[in-house]
Amino acid sequence: MKIITQPAQFRKIRGPVFLAAGFFDGVHRGHQLVLSSTVERAREVGGEAWVLTFDRHPLAVLAPSKCPPLLCTLEDRLRLLERTGVDGVLVLEFTRQLAVQEPETFIRWLCGKPRCGTRDAPRVSAMAKLSEIRCGANWRFGRRAAGTPEWLAQYGHVYGFRVVIVPYAEYQGLEISSTRIRYAVREGRLDDASAMLGRPYSVRDVVVRGRGMGQTLCVATANLQPRTDVLPPNGVYAVRVAVDGCAYNGVSNLGVHPTFIDARPEHAVLETHLLGFEGDLYGKTIEVFFLARLRDERVFDSAEALMRQIDEDVCNAARYFSPPQGA
Repeated sequence: MKIITQPAQFRKIRGPVFLAAGFFDGVHRGHQLVLSSTVERAREVGGEAWVLTFDRHPLAVLAPSKCPPLLCTLEDRLRLLERTGVDGVLVLEFTRQLAVQEPETFIRWLCGKPRCGTRDAPRVSAMAKLSEIRCGANWRFGRRAAGTPEWLAQYGHVYGFRVVIVPYAEYQGLEISSTRIRYAVREGRLDDASAMLGRPYSVRDVVVRGRGMGQTLCVATANLQPRTDVLPPNGVYAVRVAVDGCAYNGVSNLGVHPTFIDARPEHAVLETHLLGFEGDLYGKTIEVFFLARLRDERVFDSAEALMRQIDEDVCNAARYFSPPQGA
């Protein structure tokens, strides 16, 4: 998958180009409808499927205090977009200068100048190779978010592309949105989050050195300091871990070591024990998928009591992955 950052680069792509437009935080099932239909249409005519997105949420620039927590980093968003089969992504840096562009200026910036014409007297752009833009009904762009899909369709006659508004995906009778998923994750409703994402919610990061608590308790763990804005409640979870192209079952503790006051971290740490795994994961990038909540994080009277609970957690995780026959 190609990644470019300048419209001038985009205008040089051999057409026809089919473009999916949106921020795509989490790349959930609603986003996947836009993306998969874009790829399918491009393949039908031998064109290229591309994504238009921003490097950061617009509110991070325009009103930082109102910016929502994000389900994934830009790096993870690009990785998820690549899995959809698109040929490339145009990642625009969102700045105040971009935010105040009039919608038509933004489209001209993307497509190049039309030869001549207006919405009533269309003339295809000399540079335009953009055949189609697909987006959700709530996609907005340009000064004061004045650019709507309907507005875009009118100017499509001038610049030579058509606009397809992709219907919302629904879950339990309501539109799937990144906001709903954030609430579900933070409230520990993992089944709801998974249903809306189309996959279990996950955290992906580099394994770092911990404070040696796992070694003290005789349980080897891979420790992450998650950079994501959205995490489930502190507690113990049955998880699946992806590393080096392999998948392992595991049990994770997300929290702050409340039993050991002198070892309490400033932010929550994700400590994961991989069932049946032996080896050193330090420095490797792993992805931890949250499957089921086993218990709350709590304070224990002693290290021995905590060790007994950890043994029980490992057994409970093993039972989750291998339930008794007939259960």
